[in-house]
Amino acid sequence: MLKVLSETLLESGIQTPQLSGGNATRSTTSPFSDKIMMYCTSLFCSFAMGGNSLGTAFSLRNDLSAKMTAFMKDTFEYAHKGAKIMIQNGWMEEPPQMVERGQKIKKS
Repeated sequence: MLKVLSETLLESGIQTPQLSGGNATRSTTSPFSDKIMMYCTSLFCSFAMGGNSLGTAFSLRNDLSAKMTAFMKDTFEYAHKGAKIMIQNGWMEEPPQMVERGQKIKKS
């Protein structure tokens, strides 16, 4: 994704932003639990889809909008797989449900 967008911008003579610096280690022990890493990944996917949507809506370039839409589809599929993992492990709470009025009336 980064390579595709960078190439598109460079073709138009626009300098791409530099990546943030990070350091890899040889550690095999995770400093965080699987649950919090899955939650953060889910949160970042939501931010990415929201940001891509806003960028696509306000972009005046048709070529970038088409590419961003394809990236959003991939991000959604990735987030969906993560949500399934969270549900399987019991890490995601069930959202509040509507009261079944018909059931309540029958009980009264």
